[in-house]
Amino acid sequence: MQVGLEQGSETPKKRVLLVDDHSLVAETISLALSANNESMTLETASSTEEAVDLINQGGRFDVILLDYDLPGERGLNGLQKLIAVNDGGVALFSGVAGHGVMERALEMGAAGFVPKTLPLKTLKHAINFIADGEVFVPAAITASYFSPPTNELGLKPREVMVLGYLAEGLANKEIGLKLDLAESIVKFDVKSICRKLDVKNRTQAVIEARRLRLV
Repeated sequence: MQVGLEQGSETPKKRVLLVDDHSLVAETISLALSANNESMTLETASSTEEAVDLINQGGRFDVILLDYDLPGERGLNGLQKLIAVNDGGVALFSGVAGHGVMERALEMGAAGFVPKTLPLKTLKHAINFIADGEVFVPAAITASYFSPPTNELGLKPREVMVLGYLAEGLANKEIGLKLDLAESIVKFDVKSICRKLDVKNRTQAVIEARRLRLV
């Protein structure tokens, strides 16, 4: 779906792609951005596969807003895929991603984090900011999300990383490949994480970590 946002202007329009499987969200944002906006065109896709097809058909988008919770995607695989195909310009668009997810997204080359709760005026600013090659992270959440995690629980830096991958649903072997660790070491880290979070298993660890905004 494509919504044109400019009539008769000679200035090149920014191409924006919203990847979100919730049609109501996509349509609402499309209509909101199109109102009195003469600087961009907006297209929507419901999956990363559809987004890749749009890129292959029409070329690079200046900005891609990618929903973190797309069905069928595991962790940040969709982000990694779209960054490669679109040559950058991809930002997470979510209201649920925690510290660990956003930190890894930026390390992977994401163009920022755009909360779904942003006011329309700020959303337009974020899109223009990313289109200009900058990385957008709202000032209001920078301190809370990107300051070092509290060490009151005694979590080691590697355990924080392992915890983040647990939140993405990765198995011990997969985490080991990500961190270049033996599976037995990852298993030991998971046990240590559970003990420090005072939980019985990895599922409870993820739930508790999300409650504490660690992931």
